[in-house]
Amino acid sequence: MDGEDKIIETDSDTREEEGIDENQKSFVDPIFEDIQMEEQPFSVFEYIRKYNQGKLDIQPDFQRNLVWNNAKKCSFIESVFLNFPIPPIYLNQKIDGNYIVIDGLQRTTTLLNFYNNEFKLEGLDALKNLNGDNFQSLSPALQTKFEDKKLTVFVLKPSTPMRVIYDLFNRINTNGTPLNRQEVRNCIFIGRSTRLLKELSEKDYFKQAIDYGINPIRMKDREAVLRYIAFRWFDYHTEYDGNMSNYLENAMTEINKLDDFAIDEIITDFERVMKLSFTLFEKSNFRIPTEYTRGTINMAILETICYFLSTISDEKAIKNKSKIMDNYKKLLNNNKYRDSVSTSTSNTQKVLNRFGLSVTILSENLE
Repeated sequence: MDGEDKIIETDSDTREEEGIDENQKSFVDPIFEDIQMEEQPFSVFEYIRKYNQGKLDIQPDFQRNLVWNNAKKCSFIESVFLNFPIPPIYLNQKIDGNYIVIDGLQRTTTLLNFYNNEFKLEGLDALKNLNGDNFQSLSPALQTKFEDKKLTVFVLKPSTPMRVIYDLFNRINTNGTPLNRQEVRNCIFIGRSTRLLKELSEKDYFKQAIDYGINPIRMKDREAVLRYIAFRWFDYHTEYDGNMSNYLENAMTEINKLDDFAIDEIITDFERVMKLSFTLFEKSNFRIPTEYTRGTINMAILETICYFLSTISDEKAIKNKSKIMDNYKKLLNNNKYRDSVSTSTSNTQKVLNRFGLSVTILSENLE
């Protein structure tokens, strides 16, 4: 990604390298925090049955860049037969009683793949006689030995506070890369909201609107989509309290409760607004230009410009394109607006300032 295409990361609520907001870092004290985690031993058979019953979500979209090669898979299965201790699997239990894999995706998928005869063992050192076998070709005794292997599984209960969940996700995540908040949200709030964000972030019209200026690898593109939806469809005037993460998480919770009609409304609005924004601003969309570049994508600008566009028709916007362009330059030169999208952007007053100014200034002299 070119330097001019990087998403802005100058403010705490848009950073991805720390995983949690600077002013909301979780320092978990077990004396005062209600950490609800318990060990629930499963046999491999019981664990796979949970998956087959639809009660275990392995979230392949999460930790999507971690894929074991065949040698790693075979070595793991060999460890199971040798009854070697294997690292714990961590699950997050949802309110409905189902589970999401927090840590242990590759171990889980390897167990499932082998049990479903999707690969044969090869390159085994200790159990060379099993090379060439899949699960089905094993002797009944070895099949039983595999199914009876006890797994160490820790379950995080639904009552655990969000700030503790963020901390635990990062402490137990074994891939070595701290998770950012959107990646954690993607596990905790799985449902309509996670499916919707994934779908919209992958649309060509969205990628065109941002001119591929938000890297999708760490789900920042999904966070950008979420921020627009949260401020467009929920009453930020009364519900926003200065905590961007809480506001976005509450939005995901509410989206999960919506019916098909409401989801379709969100999708239709999102497509219209993104296409309209590109028609008006093209490759300068959602950016503050510098002396030498067109600038970087700024989430705070994206959410406010799109919010304004959601309030007017396509016909009115296109008819007044030149005036809106002039108003946009005026908006970016407004000191209060510029401050509200540049520093401490999660501050309540700054949120109110930038949304109010965007609607007021962009609407000036429109026919």
